[in-house]
Amino acid sequence: MYDDYYIETIYEQSGVNYFYDDLQPLLKELIKELYFSNAILVFRLELAHIDRAIFKFRKANESKTIRNTRQYLKACIKSAILETAFENLEYR
Repeated sequence: MYDDYYIETIYEQSGVNYFYDDLQPLLKELIKELYFSNAILVFRLELAHIDRAIFKFRKANESKTIRNTRQYLKACIKSAILETAFENLEYR
């Protein structure tokens, strides 16, 4: 019950609703999975993280065959959140 509320809140704050193509349902599903595995991390998710994750996924897909696209994209999202936090520390 509470989980649904929090997941919807994450969708809104992350900007995933701005994606109107076939990517939105996949992103929502991956965000939901991330919520259940690491809620604290996914509460920091922003549109910039999603954009970065998609960029990294596309770039990797150009140079190699990605077998499990769902897991790879989920890892890209997680990585984008962590990397952005690290980069923000560097500029302070």
